[in-house]
Amino acid sequence: MDLIQVYNFLISIIVVSILIPVLDGSKGCHLRPVIHVLSHPGCLSKPIPSFACHGSCSSYVQVSGSKFWQVERSCMCCQEMGEREATVGIFCPKKTPKFRKIATKAPVDCMCRPCTGIDDLTIKPQELINLTEELRKTDQDGSS
Repeated sequence: MDLIQVYNFLISIIVVSILIPVLDGSKGCHLRPVIHVLSHPGCLSKPIPSFACHGSCSSYVQVSGSKFWQVERSCMCCQEMGEREATVGIFCPKKTPKFRKIATKAPVDCMCRPCTGIDDLTIKPQELINLTEELRKTDQDGSS
């Protein structure tokens, strides 16, 4: 081995030793307990314990090792692995019936997964989805 080969070999070892902990982003993505506040018009707000995915994952852009004119991209995001659904009762003193059931969802676990290009219009907070469903039911019941 000549001096340049030794130098390149040492640089490769240094780069790999730096990148391995950085690329292993799974340590940064985890399930975290949170409190969600469920609310519905005419009902009392109710805080409930829940879970959310939180943390960071590895993303990078680099020149290809084999084709220097190309770029390699990797984008990983902290996302849910499955979800569980629960029904929660809330008290509505100004409504009939006085108690309403609201469905809510929470992640079962989290992991770093490839990011996807999701349109902002398709992402809706769970509370808005439930509210929309409840309003539709109320409209259907009222028009019957």
